[in-house]
Amino acid sequence: MANWRPLVHWIMLIPHFVILAVFHVVAWLLAVLTMLAVVITGKVPAGIASFQVMYIRYYPRVLSFVHIIHDQYPPFEFPSSAEDPGGSPVAVNVEVEPGNRNRLAALFRPIYGLPQIVFVTVYSYLVVAVVTIAYFIILFTGRWPAGMRDLVIGFYRVHARYLTFIYMLTDKYPPFSTAE
Repeated sequence: MANWRPLVHWIMLIPHFVILAVFHVVAWLLAVLTMLAVVITGKVPAGIASFQVMYIRYYPRVLSFVHIIHDQYPPFEFPSSAEDPGGSPVAVNVEVEPGNRNRLAALFRPIYGLPQIVFVTVYSYLVVAVVTIAYFIILFTGRWPAGMRDLVIGFYRVHARYLTFIYMLTDKYPPFSTAE
C-alpha cells in the first residue's frame, strides 16, 4: 500500500459518501416503518428488508476502503440478497427472519437494544481513534499494524450484527463480541 494514500484517498470516496448519507437516512426511516409493520402485522416487509440488507452490506464496504483495510475501490453495486454475491474484499451475509415476529418485542426493541447501542457507539469512538493513529503509521510504514487492523475489522462485524438486530431483520440478540 502506498504511504501517501491516507492523505488523498478520501477524495475518491466523495460519491460513496453522498450515497451512504442518503442510504443512512432512508435506512433509519425504514427502521421506524419496520417496527410499525411488525407491531401491526407481525411480519417484516420484504422490500424494506431487502433495502436494509443492501445498506448493511454497503456500509462496511465503503468504510473498509475509507479505513484503508484494503485497496480495492468499493463497487457501485447494491445487491439485496441475504447471501453476499462477492465482488468486494468485504463479505457480509445477513440472515433475515421475515415472518411470525413477536409484536410486543418489536415495540420495545429500541429499549431492549440500548446496551448494544451504547456498546457500538463506544466501540465506534475507539475505532476513530485507532484509525487516526493507524493513518500516521501507514504514512511512515505503508502497512496497518495487525492488532489495530483486527480491532477495526471486528467493529465491522459488531456493527453489522447491531444493525441487523435494530432494523428487526432478526430477533437474535447480537453478542458483545468481535468474533466471527
